[in-house]
Amino acid sequence: MIRRLIAPAAISGVFAIACACSASAQTPPGPAPTTPTPPPPAEARLAIKLPDGIVDQHVRWFLTGDKLLAKGKIYPYVAGQKVVVELHKSSGELVGQHTVKVEKTDGTAGKFQHRFRVNDDGRYFVIAHHKVTPEQKAGTSGKQKLRSIPGRVTGYESTRLLQIALNRLAYVSPINGHLDEATRRAVLAFRKVNWYHHTGSPTPTVFRRVFNGRGGFVLRYQHPSMHAEGDLSRQVLVLADHGQPVQIYTMSSGKPSTPTVRGKFRFYRRQPGTNAHGMVWSVYFHGGYAVHGYPSVPATYPASHGCIRVPIPDSHHIYSSVRLGETIYVYK
Repeated sequence: MIRRLIAPAAISGVFAIACACSASAQTPPGPAPTTPTPPPPAEARLAIKLPDGIVDQHVRWFLTGDKLLAKGKIYPYVAGQKVVVELHKSSGELVGQHTVKVEKTDGTAGKFQHRFRVNDDGRYFVIAHHKVTPEQKAGTSGKQKLRSIPGRVTGYESTRLLQIALNRLAYVSPINGHLDEATRRAVLAFRKVNWYHHTGSPTPTVFRRVFNGRGGFVLRYQHPSMHAEGDLSRQVLVLADHGQPVQIYTMSSGKPSTPTVRGKFRFYRRQPGTNAHGMVWSVYFHGGYAVHGYPSVPATYPASHGCIRVPIPDSHHIYSSVRLGETIYVYK
């Protein structure tokens, strides 16, 4: 019998193939590649508010024809999102709609805003929606209710709004819904400050400016924090505190033959009641010069003997408000 001889190299190759087959049989295949799961869409919590207008008796009021600012936030902020802001009549009828971009705030929320012009009187509400996207869920804000009225003084509620607005600008007025003499004096002071004709009539122009917070008095002096200013050019007396007017009154200063002294003074003496000269609730600031009530306080011209005359109904409030030692600046 003849033996068959196998070369060593061939034996080596066979062994390698056998080992490879053995390894292949023992090692399981690796896992198949997977697609990353996208994050779930973020929640969408919305809030909206109406920062303008006047709140009275739990109602937010606006003037017909004005633009209504609606401002809102959405939590959390997600880039690229949009919000739909809507204006409805109280019946639900849609009267205005606008899609606005969401902008990032300093924190984690997004912000948005839009202005609607309210063209008719009546009751309305504003609401905001976020439609669902792959990045953020749907959400709806709560309703913000409002009421629009004509831009003129016509009755009880519009008069109340005028009075509230006058007080916000520091023109001293009651809040009673009646166009009484005290309210007309506040309107007169406003008209004087703004160089309007000197009457107590709240015309539509006056009403709209007052309602929208325009036409306030700008102090000439900031120090001391609490002081008074007698503006002879505009014929008003202003009491200030913390750098802001807090009470503004119509007044009448000295006529040309007996002008009011000008300069910086301090209140140094009080005289209650009515004195022999008919001066009521007097507070003196220089010699015989005083702020005091008097029966005659002309609206259109200076008429006093040098003092600062104020209407008698305002005199006690002024007397009680100023302090002895307080500074008064009298200037033109």
